[in-house]
Amino acid sequence: MKDQKVVQQDEGINPMVVAVAGAVMGAGIAVAGVALADKKNRDKIKETAVRAKELTVEYVEGIQKQVKEKKSAVEEQISEDKEKVRKVVASAKNSLHKTANAVNKAVQTI
Repeated sequence: MKDQKVVQQDEGINPMVVAVAGAVMGAGIAVAGVALADKKNRDKIKETAVRAKELTVEYVEGIQKQVKEKKSAVEEQISEDKEKVRKVVASAKNSLHKTANAVNKAVQTI
């Protein structure tokens, strides 16, 4: 019998959770209804929502600016590093070429 109860609870939503969630939602709706009944409260809620939106937009724009700055710095560093690598590769090729010439001369003298 116990096993059947566990299975039934696992398959569905616990009625107690539904009851509590419904009570909380009902209380929230009642509070919102009372708050929205007064024009001052509606205006305050509207102002707060507008300000929250403005702050969010400002924050996102700030983050975007920081990302753009960091991206530019990284791109500049990559460009500098590519130039360093190019110089090292050129130097290695030159050194290899000189070594190959020296080996060829040594082989010819044998």
